[in-house]
Amino acid sequence: MTPPYDHRLRVLDNGLRLATERLPDSKSVSFGIWIESGSRNETPAQEGMAHLWEHLAFKGTERRSALDIAKALDLFGGQSNAFTSREHTCFHTRVVDTHLSDALEILAELALAPTPSEDDLAKEKDVVLQEIAMVEDDPEDSLMESFWQASWPGGSEAHSILGRPETVRGFTLEALDAWRADHYRPQSMLVAAAGGIDHDGFHELAARLFGSLERGAAPKAPPAGTFAPVRSLKERDCEQSHVTLSFEAMGASDERRFTLGVLNAILGGNMSSRLFQEIRERRGLAYTVYSFANTMRTQGMLQLYAAVEPERTGELLEALRGELERLAGGDVTPAELEHARDHLLSVLYLSLESSEDRMSRLARNHLLLGRFVSPEETASRFEAVTLEDVRELAAAILNPSRAGLGILAPGIDPAWAEAFNP
Repeated sequence: MTPPYDHRLRVLDNGLRLATERLPDSKSVSFGIWIESGSRNETPAQEGMAHLWEHLAFKGTERRSALDIAKALDLFGGQSNAFTSREHTCFHTRVVDTHLSDALEILAELALAPTPSEDDLAKEKDVVLQEIAMVEDDPEDSLMESFWQASWPGGSEAHSILGRPETVRGFTLEALDAWRADHYRPQSMLVAAAGGIDHDGFHELAARLFGSLERGAAPKAPPAGTFAPVRSLKERDCEQSHVTLSFEAMGASDERRFTLGVLNAILGGNMSSRLFQEIRERRGLAYTVYSFANTMRTQGMLQLYAAVEPERTGELLEALRGELERLAGGDVTPAELEHARDHLLSVLYLSLESSEDRMSRLARNHLLLGRFVSPEETASRFEAVTLEDVRELAAAILNPSRAGLGILAPGIDPAWAEAFNP
């Protein structure tokens, strides 16, 4: 029997959604202001605007300076931050329940009414340019970023979250304000909270802070791009060969996402996975090897990554192909299915002890699925995944001849590009 969950969804008159979950034994409250706009909602010339606004929001408002905001949030004792993804921007914090009202007021103010100056903009441009340089300096990050972009030619999925140096340098406050006005619409926003809260009290507070936002025409959803299994082999001065593979997969709202989670766990999602055991434990080829589902709402990829000594790159590619062919050919055992499922259920139930994870889960389920999803429902969906489900999905997406391949290495052997040809 599913235990009762004390959750609510309310919608303000202007369309802004409030999703709350009360955890009666919690003294903390985690909440987030979620905006359904990210790098996918930018034109090529706007790449990086959503992310730069995330930075600028903390630079001050008419009532509070950046230092005032920092001191207040530090005083509450929680962790306050923000992030930008391809489809969302989120301002979030975790505080003791007695500080909820003050913390929400501050985050609402900086998210809804920031007043950055020209000097703030110049400084934050420099900060973001350093972020971009940090990504480029790290071979793994650089490979994964450039490979993702190449995998969605011409589509908004390819837009860099951080932006490109040339776009970031060219932003003006006027252009940034216009983008923000177009995308920070109440009907495209959700405020989620989980922890020691009173539903009615939170609703009244949120209505006071967000209720005056005016509705407007919601921005058009960006057109879906088309995945391309690219071959990208680049030479770079680095110590290892950095290798990634990609396969087109489903999005985060697809019903097969549970099967994909199980398949990923078997392939490379943990230390007992095929890739970790074969590549690292048996062959000693790589210290780092893993796979993960890199998903958006309706599209996504299943990706693999490993770093290897350059002279053993060919051996790594051969070993990766062998594991993929075995899985695509149906070589999945009942024991592997049970182990992967138990791992995923453990991750699920451990996350329920964190108000931050509960808030994020609550928000994402409403944003992606439009409803509250109980942990028991999620668990039952993982329990329902069969061996045949995993074998069918592996056969559908893990065909090595349909893999995208990216390599960043101190030297390139042209033969590597043929490693996954039919």
